[in-house]
Amino acid sequence: MEKYHAADELFPSKTDKGSQRSLSKINSIIIHTTGYGAGLKRLKEYNEGDLATLGSAYAKRMAGVLKYKGHFLIDHVGVIYHLIPLDEIAWHTGSSKRRKLKAEKLYGWWTRRWKNLDNPTKLPSWKGNSPNKVSVGIDLLAHGNGAIVKGYTDAQYESLARLIKALCADLDIPAEREYIVGHEDVDPISRGNRTKGWDPGKFDYGRLLSLVKPEEVEEIEIKSPHICVGPRPVVASPLPISIFSVVKDLFRMFWYK
Repeated sequence: MEKYHAADELFPSKTDKGSQRSLSKINSIIIHTTGYGAGLKRLKEYNEGDLATLGSAYAKRMAGVLKYKGHFLIDHVGVIYHLIPLDEIAWHTGSSKRRKLKAEKLYGWWTRRWKNLDNPTKLPSWKGNSPNKVSVGIDLLAHGNGAIVKGYTDAQYESLARLIKALCADLDIPAEREYIVGHEDVDPISRGNRTKGWDPGKFDYGRLLSLVKPEEVEEIEIKSPHICVGPRPVVASPLPISIFSVVKDLFRMFWYK
């Protein structure tokens, strides 16, 4: 396994492998939180105050123990860990709720967020009946609702944007909101409510997209000076005056007076 060029560290997954897939089938990116579970809580206690060490320790745990994970992990200091090859399906978003998502009335927050869609299965990530088959999963190391850090850090946003820029360019994924989603967008029944929790939870998609999309530079039309391409205007030049003609005119003037 080779490290993806936009990642910082390579921690190959040691858990069961998913099926192979063609990179051309990938059409979206799904963002997750790792969640603030018992494993992360223990690592926090062992590495109190050292966010870099905490991130590395959790990446090793994720690669070696956790079966359900995305292709990448981004820790609080912005280090991007590559865990699973892009041409391998990662188990990061379930697909068992597809029928319910199509039939049941959805939560109000989802319909307000996705006003132009009938249900989550209309998102590109559901093409092929399973988000795992056509998406890249990216996990953000959890902030623990303030237990570790106040929220997703600036470094996480910046590294996530850098990674998504590269993925969009390499895999021809549009850098648009419907192609860059959270687990809760894809499956609000499993992730997107008080009972099941939120994933990635309080996250600023507007900020992310502003970092991902190149700034639109307004083109200013610079008018070139008018250049006349026609024939050059003829300018009358004074006729040469001789002394003889002047004397002759004076003579005529006095002679006929």
